[in-house]
Amino acid sequence: MTNVLVHELPSRAQELMSRLQHVLRSNSGVLAGELLTRARMQSRQKPRMVLTGQFSSGKSSLIKALTDGDVEPVIDADIATDAVTEYEWDGAVALVDTPGVQSGLRSHDELAVGAIGEADFILFVITVNLFDDASRDYLRHLANDLQLFGQMIVVITQAGKQAAAEGVRDKAVQDALGTSAFNLPIAEVDSVYYLRSLDGGPRADALRTRSGIDELRLQVNKISEDRGQLAQLRQPLHLIRQLCDEAQQMFAEDPQSQDALGLLAAQRSAVSDRRYMIETSFLAAEAEFKSACLVNVTAFVDTATSLPADGSRAGDALDAAEARLVEALDRHAEQFAHAINRLTEMQLDKLSERLLEIGDSNRAQHLLHPSGNVALGTPDGLGVMPSDQATRDRLTSTVDWRGVADQITKGQNWWGAGDGLKNASGSVGHNVVKNVGHLFGKKFKPWEALKVADNIGKAAKIGGFAIQIGLAGYEVWKGEREVRRAQLESERQHAAFVTEIMGHADKIAADARRQLWEIIDPPMDVFLAGVEAAQDEVLGADLARGNAARELSAIASEADRLLAESSGGGR
Repeated sequence: MTNVLVHELPSRAQELMSRLQHVLRSNSGVLAGELLTRARMQSRQKPRMVLTGQFSSGKSSLIKALTDGDVEPVIDADIATDAVTEYEWDGAVALVDTPGVQSGLRSHDELAVGAIGEADFILFVITVNLFDDASRDYLRHLANDLQLFGQMIVVITQAGKQAAAEGVRDKAVQDALGTSAFNLPIAEVDSVYYLRSLDGGPRADALRTRSGIDELRLQVNKISEDRGQLAQLRQPLHLIRQLCDEAQQMFAEDPQSQDALGLLAAQRSAVSDRRYMIETSFLAAEAEFKSACLVNVTAFVDTATSLPADGSRAGDALDAAEARLVEALDRHAEQFAHAINRLTEMQLDKLSERLLEIGDSNRAQHLLHPSGNVALGTPDGLGVMPSDQATRDRLTSTVDWRGVADQITKGQNWWGAGDGLKNASGSVGHNVVKNVGHLFGKKFKPWEALKVADNIGKAAKIGGFAIQIGLAGYEVWKGEREVRRAQLESERQHAAFVTEIMGHADKIAADARRQLWEIIDPPMDVFLAGVEAAQDEVLGADLARGNAARELSAIASEADRLLAESSGGGR
């Protein structure tokens, strides 16, 4: 289970970066200066989490609970929040409290909706009393009309006050949303229980568990990962890890160890860079896929919600529109799959080229094929031994230079043979590309498996979606008010219809990302484990390593832990 949360990563990374900068400043060498120049946290806009909902729904209390009581908004008035107020969550996330909507004050509604336009996450907050007409319409407006469902969580507060049978509250949210299969993620919380748990005592753990606050935090992480935001937040930790690797050269006593550590650091950097580029390229392909789907989904829903009055003509029109939708969605899925295949092959090809460059570098050749004072006792005559007898004896007896050499040369054939991955049959890189191609190949038919279009078409045929508001339909309505009511209902159904289908597009993209990394992560993790083992072999032999070198190892270990615990993989 993920333990490190979105709001924690920037502050943890800043702490480690400060420690690293302190170590680098303790050395006056050229390399230390170069690394110190790179040891900078890039300025990034803080993710914004906007809390919205009706007045007195518990938004302010929820902010207090999420921040472990560090933030105390005013929570004792009937309509306490009358402005958009931004709070810092551990200095890393902006928590935005908004006025309660539907309070009878139009200005409050406008302020709340305005703040949502800049949100990365939206917590739609309601009490266990659930929805009335106003809160239902507001939920539909955000999720359906504004198409913000992909970044929303419905938070049901005061859950400890009133029990509910399993599935009852999920069904209430789905009914309010107006969809037949798609639903928003839901968190049931009790802020009072959580705040009481902070006081300690024998019931603290039980109160914290019952509060549901930790589960809500994990749901925010899940959305962040699905939207690619965690990859951005983890990037400073990758930089810290890389700089620690490179800095270890400064504290190695002999040229042989310095060369080995420099080459191993370069290998880790090559893998980390490609992982980041794969994620970035995937996000671009995902955005294009969803945008293309939305055009055709909207066109289909336009037809489904404005069918002709004649029953047979309506059926024919809906069948034709459904066929067009199926064809279009399949085409977009194929293009998405092609983009995933292309970006994977391109990035792993670049990884192969970089690892080859590292293996062919002068530094590698000097290490792997030395001349001069050769250590004949090491495999293949590896290593120019230092002149100091004590250091020479220590290295000869404790370092497995064969393993170090194997790791350095592994990059030359592990991901490819130098002529691109297609010509490297049997290599790890070639197999990864082949496996991705099998998964996202001609059989990649996610819409077909979900049968979304078919189910939507049937729903429209059954009724409830085909409200007659076209020219032929006006004659059945008597009076302007009834016509307007019918038009609003049709618009509501239109928006819910789009959300129903596009919710599956979101799921397809999230599943594709998960499946892609399930193929790519394991071999990359194995390679990085080899890098780390070789680094440990070299560093562990140097008994004279000082405090600075040990601090680098400690910083690197903490960065590794944060990377591992912030996601299922370590990327």
